Amino acid sequence: MSVKFSVKIGKIEEETGVHVIPVYEDLISDPPIKLSEKIKKILEQVCGREFKGRIEETYVLPTFLEKGPSRIVLTGLGKSSELELDSVRRAYGRAALKIEEMKFSSTYIPIPSLPYDIDLTIQTIVEGILLSLYRFDRYKSEKEKQALEEVYFLVEDESKTGDIQRSIDLAEKICRGVYTARDIANMPSNDCYPEKLAEMAIEVGSRAGFKVRIYKMDELMEMEMGGIIAVGGGSNHKPVLIEMEYDGTCGGDKPYVIVGKAVTFDSGGISIKPSEKMEEMKYDKSGGAAVIGIMEAAALLKLPLRLIGLVPCVENMPSGTAYRPGDIVRFRNGKTAEIISTDAEGRLILADALAYAVEKNPKVVIDLATLTGACIIALGTHASGLFTNNQQLADKIMKSSEKTGEKTWQLPLWKQYKEQIKSDVADLKNVGGRPAGAITAAAFLSEFVRDAPWIHLDIAGTAYTQETSEQKSYIPKGATGVGVRLIIDYLINELKQE
Repeated sequence: MSVKFSVKIGKIEEETGVHVIPVYEDLISDPPIKLSEKIKKILEQVCGREFKGRIEETYVLPTFLEKGPSRIVLTGLGKSSELELDSVRRAYGRAALKIEEMKFSSTYIPIPSLPYDIDLTIQTIVEGILLSLYRFDRYKSEKEKQALEEVYFLVEDESKTGDIQRSIDLAEKICRGVYTARDIANMPSNDCYPEKLAEMAIEVGSRAGFKVRIYKMDELMEMEMGGIIAVGGGSNHKPVLIEMEYDGTCGGDKPYVIVGKAVTFDSGGISIKPSEKMEEMKYDKSGGAAVIGIMEAAALLKLPLRLIGLVPCVENMPSGTAYRPGDIVRFRNGKTAEIISTDAEGRLILADALAYAVEKNPKVVIDLATLTGACIIALGTHASGLFTNNQQLADKIMKSSEKTGEKTWQLPLWKQYKEQIKSDVADLKNVGGRPAGAITAAAFLSEFVRDAPWIHLDIAGTAYTQETSEQKSYIPKGATGVGVRLIIDYLINELKQE
């Protein structure tokens, strides 16, 4: 992240350079910013004509003023009646991309009057700008230098500068976690296998300030992590369990435990996948990537809570040592599962990690996983599936979902679904058939959380951009980093209520 944000005391009429002005589609002549008559007349030349104010629409307007903005970047908020925080995030993200395209090195942002607290408005604008400018170019021999280097928030009231700067800092640290999650998920499997992901977690922990412990094969066997061992057994890259801990309470509180599925490449194993789009299976580590990003953001923010991140990490490959359909696997909590498909591997590694998580006496357990294609069939690529054994916890996550734009939709976990995963020869079977596939996968996981308050987020449709994904300015092609902003917002809200 190479953009510098700062606060400047001044008015739009007094500062030269490029200024960003948001406009509503249905209030085209009344931008939510205090403007002089001169600037209003300039905007009238295009507003409602060349520029309509539709969401993410932009228009660059030279002003030819002797004093004041040299150019104005108009950015559309869409209809005022449909405004949400994500509209703001998208509008300023698109404006940043337009400024970047035109190679301007700096821009001014007069603070708009929106129906949100100023701190939330600022945080959302910064998120839109930073996340839109993300690029995954580490494997390109020629890298294009970022043009936009400085963003100035214009404010007339000097007393507000401290609050604005705090909102900037908050957004920057959260976005740092999103960048990390995107980087890890985007990395190719030949350069991000279980041992390498463990090394990356250690690097992030060292940088951000949290502890990391790596459990390798010998220890996994001692810990009776049968699911992780079975799924990772077919690869030359041996499985690991990454345990991260950040403690902002001096050990005084029960921990929040976040678990993330990390299959660095999922071939399907012996139940091998079709070759079409198999290259996308590098994204099957997105849940684990999100957990590492969440840990980083929480540590950088110095949140006064205790947070444990668990990432079971494997490569699912077919070989002479791979686990097979018909095998029976025993998990850490003693339960057994008959393997129907080796391509239903995520729930097996999560089962061990969740069983281990509840041993931590957690306040809450949340897992994130690109778990089922069935969730994409149910919800498309616009929302993550949400499953829970605690409705109060689900309501809190859904509230953060609306704020962050990382949409979730709750699906049921009725006892009838558990009938589909009963086995004749073991406690469970890892596939319950095609009907309600996302739900039966969640039902499988529920067998490993005991009575701990638990949320399962199936991010198969939202972890990376797909053909039907809505195009948003702040989500470039590839990994989205979904889950980082959502869970950090939930944790911050929890602290406010304590």
